[in-house]
Amino acid sequence: MRKLSLILIGLGAVIIVGILLITHINTEKISGTTTNQAVATTQSNNKRSDGKSIVIYMTHTGNTEAVAKAIQKQVGADIYHLQTKEKYPTSYQKMLKVARSEQNRNAQPQLAGKLPNLKGYQYIFLGYPIWLDKNPMAINTFLNHYPSFKGKTILPFTTSGSSGLGSSLTELKQHAKQANFRSGLGITDDKLSDTTQLVKSWLAKNQF
Repeated sequence: MRKLSLILIGLGAVIIVGILLITHINTEKISGTTTNQAVATTQSNNKRSDGKSIVIYMTHTGNTEAVAKAIQKQVGADIYHLQTKEKYPTSYQKMLKVARSEQNRNAQPQLAGKLPNLKGYQYIFLGYPIWLDKNPMAINTFLNHYPSFKGKTILPFTTSGSSGLGSSLTELKQHAKQANFRSGLGITDDKLSDTTQLVKSWLAKNQF
């Protein structure tokens, strides 16, 4: 009888140890899964930038518009087409003549339509063609419309024959008061076919 009791006690101890061991293993699995999920969420969040975004662009031939829409698609931003009241000539040479005259006169071309309220936006993707190594003067008109860009970040993007961003960044900083700037994207004519990939790489560089 005593021997039977000892055997039963031994079996009970083995069963209890087994239950405790299984519970410990399951706890580790759950803990590990939770930790991995937390890491995945953190990594996912690190790829994004907080704050609402808007793409604002001016285009002449349609190239800048194509880049603007590629950015909008990848970021999920709002978009606004900036236009002047007086249209530029469709002829490239005639357009350059007008652009040169505006630059020489430091003109402020009038803009068409109601400009967007930027109050709810933190990131502004600002796109335009490069004319004679500079941004169109209408971009200055747009920037001067707003008294301050404090707390906002501007990400310029341009299209051109071969100029990249040209000297436009210096011009933008003079007119976008208190704005923060991130690295810009300049796409030349020979790289237009790579727009989607160039935009993707640029956005990743800027943590979008």
